[in-house]
Amino acid sequence: MSITAVIGGQWGDEGKGKIVDLLSKDSKIVARYQGGANAGHTVYHGDIKVVLHQIPSGILRKGCHCILGNGMVVDPIGLMEEIEMVQSHGFDTLGQIHIAMNAHIVTPIHKAIDVATEAANNNRIGTTGRGIGPTYVDKYDRVGIRGVDLLDMNCLREKLNAKLDSAIQAGHLPESAKDQLQDQFHQFMDCAEKVASLVSDTFTLIHEFAERGENILIEGAQGTLLDVDHGTYPFVTSSSATSAGISTGLGLPTNKVETIIGILKAYITRVGTGPAPTELFDEDGQKLRDLGQEYGATTGRPRRCGWFDGVAAHYSARVNGLTEVALTKLDILDHFKEIKVCVAYKMDGKEIKNMSEVLHRLEDVQPIYRSFEGWQETTTGIESYSDLPEKTQEYIQFISDFIGVPVKIISTGPGRDEIIHN
Repeated sequence: MSITAVIGGQWGDEGKGKIVDLLSKDSKIVARYQGGANAGHTVYHGDIKVVLHQIPSGILRKGCHCILGNGMVVDPIGLMEEIEMVQSHGFDTLGQIHIAMNAHIVTPIHKAIDVATEAANNNRIGTTGRGIGPTYVDKYDRVGIRGVDLLDMNCLREKLNAKLDSAIQAGHLPESAKDQLQDQFHQFMDCAEKVASLVSDTFTLIHEFAERGENILIEGAQGTLLDVDHGTYPFVTSSSATSAGISTGLGLPTNKVETIIGILKAYITRVGTGPAPTELFDEDGQKLRDLGQEYGATTGRPRRCGWFDGVAAHYSARVNGLTEVALTKLDILDHFKEIKVCVAYKMDGKEIKNMSEVLHRLEDVQPIYRSFEGWQETTTGIESYSDLPEKTQEYIQFISDFIGVPVKIISTGPGRDEIIHN
């Protein structure tokens, strides 16, 4: 038996979808434990580009059960669109998607509140407007709509109307929202009725598979530095994106998880607002963006790019208990004469090596870099670690030694087979 977790080690967008797709070929279950449609996993199946937002990447593997865990917030409208998209590419989803009975449900009300709140705050946090935060607020206020509520359409309709009245009374939405949201309400109810058939006891499902010794893959969304507790608060997501979220988000104790793989991009990217100490505002930053096609899979927003932040990666390795690393987009660095890695921060005249010490003041730190000579050779197509350029191996080994975790998987392109196992 093998239970493996795949965790984003930076600010999200590290390429988790490809790695999950790679590892899911031997898995009977791929389960996601947090977040919602604010995530975007891009997977290439041959020449087909598939962008998934809520469905785990294992959906592209025949016979693989995909669990949307109770730690997620599920958008029925977006989920139905996604199911139809996957089916249009020739993939069968029948009997493969399972939604936790106690997963919370995103409604048009939550989306409207999200947009209104961001507008009032001048887009301070930079959310996707998908209703994620407001849905989690309802969850912890104990007034949320859950998967089980989709099983009774009359009850669901009553709860939806009551929630709208409450949002208007609280001043979260204007009175005009009653008319403005009607079309979305009809669409929501239609999709909710279809999605209801996917709601099931996922707790028993995942435990029974684990007890039978089946391979299970756990999929995180977003990234460690967007975790609501351990990230760059308040510029974070609304859920526990670290490995700690697995237990609460699936009901599966983390002592059953044998391998925790941290996905780290060979440089850093961040979407939205918030600190990113190694962000580049020069030609190198633009070059990373252009070569890496760094635009959000969910929003299309251009990503902020910078050199690899070793301090942040070391922090991520500690907080997640990483057992190994998958390093993605190495090939993007093929085109640089000089490559840098942040090995410490400088603030108030002091050298700082622990991100946790300055997590509340990251906008004030200056990165301290170690420079590497670029290899300026093509790594795409190389199948063996020993065949990588010597300077490439030096860069990878430095990252591994610096964060104290072995780099076991290296991605050198978007294709399924553009992978090196170390």
